[in-house]
Amino acid sequence: MHAAIATYADAPIWTETPEPPSGEGLVTVTMRAVPLHNLARGVADGRHYSSPASPGFVIGVDGVGVTEDGRRVYVTARGTAAQTVAVPEAALVEIPDALDDLQAAAAMNAVMSSWMAMTVRARVRPGQTVLVLGATGGSGRPAVAVARHLGARVIAAGRNTAVLAAVGADAVIDLGAPEAEIAEALRREKIDMVVDYLWGRPAELTLAALQKRGPAEFVQIGTMAGAEIALPGALLRSTDIRLLGSGFGSFTIAEVLAAQPRILEAVVELGIEIDVTAVPAESVAEIWRADTAGRRTVLTL
Repeated sequence: MHAAIATYADAPIWTETPEPPSGEGLVTVTMRAVPLHNLARGVADGRHYSSPASPGFVIGVDGVGVTEDGRRVYVTARGTAAQTVAVPEAALVEIPDALDDLQAAAAMNAVMSSWMAMTVRARVRPGQTVLVLGATGGSGRPAVAVARHLGARVIAAGRNTAVLAAVGADAVIDLGAPEAEIAEALRREKIDMVVDYLWGRPAELTLAALQKRGPAEFVQIGTMAGAEIALPGALLRSTDIRLLGSGFGSFTIAEVLAAQPRILEAVVELGIEIDVTAVPAESVAEIWRADTAGRRTVLTL
C-alpha cells in the first residue's frame, strides 16, 4: 500500500507503507479523494495545534472512499491520504448521490467551518444580521449561503469586489477600501454575529465598531489576515459581546460527526459548488507549495 507521509522539513512524500490494521469494530475503506484544506495542510506541516510531535505519519484528516460492501462514505479520521484505511463505523457518513467524490471531498470542510460556528458554537436565529469576514475565500463564500439558509441577513466583507458582488449577500463591505470607510460601513450596521476567517486588522476594526453596541457574538475561525490582534480591555467591559473560537478543540468529534449528514444535505440543497483542482496523490510533493489561487486541492487515489 502507498500513502502520503509527513516530513515537517519538506513536503509530504508518497511512499510504500504497511497495510492498515484490521479487527473487530474497524471498517476497511478504499480512499478515492482526500482534500488538502488548511487544517489538513497545517497538521501535515506540523504547524497546527493538533499536529503530532514528530513527523512520519500518514497525512489527511478526512476524505471520500468506498467500503468493502460498496457504500460511498465520507471518512473523518487521521491518516486518510492512503490507498486504504481502517476506521470505526462511527467515522463514516454516507454521501448523497447528487455529490460526486471531488465535490464531497472539497465541500465538507469548507462548509463545516461556518456550519459548526453558526449552529454549535453559536446559534444564528432567523432575522439576525451576520457579518462574514473573509467572505470571498474558499470557506467564506459557503458561509454566506449557510447564514442565509439559517434565516439571517448577511453582510459579506472581503477584498475581491467581483466575488463580493456574486456571493449573494444582502450587503457588502470592501475590505480593500480606506480604513475610515470600512469603519464607517461597519458602524452603519447592527451586527448580531460575526463569522471571522481573517482576524488581524479586519477583526480589530469590526470589534471597535461593535463597542457599546451589543449584544453580539464574534466567532473566530481563521487567521488569514494575521495571527494576533490588539484588543482593549475596555471594549469587553463596555460591550455585551461574546468572543469565542470555532475549531477542533472547541467542539467535539461527536458534534462534528452528528452535523456531517446535515452539512452534506445543505450542500446539495443550496447548490454549493467548490472550485476544485484534482491532483493524483503520487504528485503530492510537487504541488504542496503551489499557489492554489483560491481553489481547493483534492488528492485523487
